[in-house]
Amino acid sequence: MEVILRDYESKDYSQCESLVNEAWEFDANFKPQALADLAKQIYTKGSEINSNYMRVAEVDGDVAGFIFGLNEVRPKPRGNFLFGLKIMTKLLLVKPILPTSRKEILNAFKIHEINRAKLIGRGKSEIVLFVVRKEFKGKGLGTRLWADFLASCQESSVKLIIVETNKDGAASFYERLGFELIDYFESPVHALAAPEGEACMYEYQCK
Repeated sequence: MEVILRDYESKDYSQCESLVNEAWEFDANFKPQALADLAKQIYTKGSEINSNYMRVAEVDGDVAGFIFGLNEVRPKPRGNFLFGLKIMTKLLLVKPILPTSRKEILNAFKIHEINRAKLIGRGKSEIVLFVVRKEFKGKGLGTRLWADFLASCQESSVKLIIVETNKDGAASFYERLGFELIDYFESPVHALAAPEGEACMYEYQCK
């Protein structure tokens, strides 16, 4: 198996979004389909525009995994106000969601950010989005992608890297890498995609 690690390109987006859907099962957990499609955009595109470090692992010409990260020492990503506006507009047009459901979804993201901020705020070096295709897990792709991001942060003299994850999801992987649990926090957003899991924050002390 030949693995090529390279910088993310815009042409990789659809495959990255597909990997996100595979990991969080938006198509199965969100109805109608328009809402599932919107959730995939929020997680994937939203993470892309809020990252300044993006790498993919390519196997046989396909994206087998990727990491989007924020290196706090590098020039900050500007984010995209228009993207947020587009998402809000699409959410209002999704049918047959009831108005109360729309309100609940928006409130879920608000509560998520408030509770997360109580533990640690935005702006620190962070793994923003990190996914490896199921059939390639356990083959070292994730470790190699992480090692590249860690090296980038160490070169910039970053002291701490954080990651938001789910205790029933990738938490054990991060623990094997050397991340330590900060704490759990209540997240209606996580509850939508992983009803049995718990949202949590981890940190890694760079050496």
